[in-house]
Amino acid sequence: MSEKTHSLVNLRGQIERITYNNEENDYTVLKAKVYGYSELVTVVGNIASPTLGEVLNMSGEWIAHPRFGNQFKVVFYKCSIPASITGIERYLGSGLIKGIGPVMSKRIVKLFGEKPWIL
Repeated sequence: MSEKTHSLVNLRGQIERITYNNEENDYTVLKAKVYGYSELVTVVGNIASPTLGEVLNMSGEWIAHPRFGNQFKVVFYKCSIPASITGIERYLGSGLIKGIGPVMSKRIVKLFGEKPWIL
């Protein structure tokens, strides 16, 4: 029996919307803004604690779901904190930090801009 080898595709995208996330097994369905694609890309796979505004460097394969159409199925991924003004606002306003919502995140970004984060 021969094995079929698949070459993985690499994508980098910012999480725009989380459609579904199962905290027990990390199965996630989300929409990401991916460089080179005019429309949001549907991403599926086991992604632990996804956060709006977070940037994902993903390796995976395209699949055609019979009901939901083309989706990018993640095999490996790495998260990084966003660097754009919009990404930082979304990330901070996502509820990740208690007490900081969308309005406060806009104020913080307005004050600090895209300056490097000093922790």
